[in-house]
Amino acid sequence: MPSHVPLPMHPADTTVANLLLQRALGRSAVESFGLSHQTPFLEFRDDEPADHMLSIDTDMTSNVSFDESLSLTADERRLLIFNRVNLRSVTRVACDDDGNLFLDFDNGVQLRFAGTSAEGYEPWQLGNGMPLHEPGGYLLIAQSGGGYAIWDGPAAPLIPGQDT
Repeated sequence: MPSHVPLPMHPADTTVANLLLQRALGRSAVESFGLSHQTPFLEFRDDEPADHMLSIDTDMTSNVSFDESLSLTADERRLLIFNRVNLRSVTRVACDDDGNLFLDFDNGVQLRFAGTSAEGYEPWQLGNGMPLHEPGGYLLIAQSGGGYAIWDGPAAPLIPGQDT
């Protein structure tokens, strides 16, 4: 399929979004983290050929605490927490009907990304950077306030017996 042909977006419910999250991150570890064009990201690696990039444009909460006397900004806290999960394996990944994303790691760190963004845009998105028309290429976007959009290249259906 030529790359200029648009692929259909599949509105997805929470069940389908969770199946894709499990497929993408269920056996992964954080490979790197940082800021790209001032947008925080976590990059995950597993045994698949492409890494998985989580871009974040929303608030994050965690079970990691800091001494208030450090006077850290929200961005500084986020990057320090990302450092705590760097090279750590995902033990649980899930999303809910409100677009919230939950990640737990093998060192006990738990992250929650809010399902809304201050600007009303997509609070987070996960993709592997592969062309969406190629097998294995995908993009999962949380919609602010709930709901998901999925672009999933030619691949096995997320739910057996159903088309992607």
